[in-house]
Amino acid sequence: MRYTIITVLLLTLILSPQYSEAFRCGTPYLKIDIAPELLTDVPTAPTHPAAPALSIGFQRTFFAIDFARRQQYTINATLRASGPHCYIFVEDSEWQENVTALTVQTIQTAFETLTPADPRRGIYNILTENFGTPPDIDGNQKVILLLLNIRDISTHHVTAGYFFPIDQHRGMLHHPTFGPLHSNEADILYIDTKKRAANADTIQPVIAHELLHLIHWKHSPKEETWIDEGCADYAAFQCGYDLYQHVDAFQKTPNISLTDWAQMNQTNLLAHYGASFLFVLYLHDHYGGPQTVASLVKNPLDGFLGIAHTLQTRGIDRTFSDIFADWKVTNYLTTWKIIGTVEKPFRYHTLVPTIQPLFTHETYPALGKNKKLTNFAAHAIECKVATSDQAGLNLSFSTQRNVNVNIKVAYLRNTGEIFVESLPFKTADGTASVDIPNFGNDVQRFMLIPSLQVENQSFSQQSITYNYNAFEGSLGSYTTYVLPNPIHPNYWEIIAVPSEAKGVHSLTLTLTYQNRKILDAKPMIYVENKDNTLYRYAFHLKPEIGTAAVKWGIRRGDTIIDEGVLNQLITDN
Repeated sequence: MRYTIITVLLLTLILSPQYSEAFRCGTPYLKIDIAPELLTDVPTAPTHPAAPALSIGFQRTFFAIDFARRQQYTINATLRASGPHCYIFVEDSEWQENVTALTVQTIQTAFETLTPADPRRGIYNILTENFGTPPDIDGNQKVILLLLNIRDISTHHVTAGYFFPIDQHRGMLHHPTFGPLHSNEADILYIDTKKRAANADTIQPVIAHELLHLIHWKHSPKEETWIDEGCADYAAFQCGYDLYQHVDAFQKTPNISLTDWAQMNQTNLLAHYGASFLFVLYLHDHYGGPQTVASLVKNPLDGFLGIAHTLQTRGIDRTFSDIFADWKVTNYLTTWKIIGTVEKPFRYHTLVPTIQPLFTHETYPALGKNKKLTNFAAHAIECKVATSDQAGLNLSFSTQRNVNVNIKVAYLRNTGEIFVESLPFKTADGTASVDIPNFGNDVQRFMLIPSLQVENQSFSQQSITYNYNAFEGSLGSYTTYVLPNPIHPNYWEIIAVPSEAKGVHSLTLTLTYQNRKILDAKPMIYVENKDNTLYRYAFHLKPEIGTAAVKWGIRRGDTIIDEGVLNQLITDN
């Protein structure tokens, strides 16, 4: 059976600082599937007359969403202004309370005449010239800006505005949870006024954002939330409006998933907007400017496919995962831009955020255990030189997942040059490691940036847990001795002698017999004397265990130092 997806697209955009900590997005609450047979032809709203017949003072009843009660309700509103491309209706209870004639005049000017980006073009002209005209279900060639007090879950959750696609249908829809859903049969942007100043400055970016939702719906009614919201924020930015709160929220929470909004909460809601906006801005900066973003909005394909197809039609042969990998590096290298030279693919041109690494270390060893990384989220592990005489660093990464893990590494040299490369990920055992012998000499900072990148329909359920270990000193080389006890044949000792004695490393020993670990990552004992240093571990095996089948492995963190079987007496690494 084919279903129609009815989605409410909400914006929690920029409000004055006293309200910035309490935004709410209603999309997860109001996204519902409705079978086509439940659509009826029963009219639920009056038919709009042609634009010239609609005069100032015209009164009308609208259906709006009560987010607290999860149902529709009706409001009475009066037409307070009319322009070439808009009607501005105001809820009667808000007039002269939170909305004045100055509010309406400011909004109409911004929509029709001028914006911060262009004193000769309003929001409507800027967005329609780039993205196309909005739908026109009521045939009046105008968009209704409905200024109302949006009923939220509480006074601490502020929904700045929304576009309701059900208004693009005719009739009434029924749902067992939400009850009857009435269409206003008009092209409406719902804009909150309860928490706004009368000059309407904070309303303008909301209108730009919501107008793009209306236009985007016309081209791709089932677009995924993260792309739809990113493009809508981009539209507000294109009109010259400040998106500081969204960008700032992502700067504070850069480890969230770009693509998965299903688990969003009030803590990281604005960060999701910031991530999506910055990704679309990165597409703008590196893959064709506003023309590419416009092509993405107009592309009927959704999600990853829409991005890939948009780029292909513009002659760009890159996968979404490849672009995401570059984008994650771009974000975290923003902290190095003042001390180094960042390569072109790894910097923003239009806007420069500052995004701190999730983990930063200046003392070693540094360990991270059981860190959760969701799909298309990125973490950054930064290592700084600890002391002036530090020589070398080794960092290892391990996870039980063995596919779709992407790892980028970046080096900041003393010269200011920043070098970025991909770190090979061993799919056989889910590990990666890097040894930097010139850390502290030529390299002063190092960053490892892992991400999980699974492009499929169930991406929202994907995540990994990983560990990492950073050790001071170079990995160096070791001579390994596997010694049976000449008196007690079931007793063994394994010794690892480093080529350089500088620095104390944490080496562990693992024994495996018939694919079963009989000794799991046991620390080797560090022994130091006047002439040499070494690591040793003594153990006893049961008589029935065949030594030729016992595999041993010495690791520094998750990096293999040496490995073999017990009947291999001496191995040089």
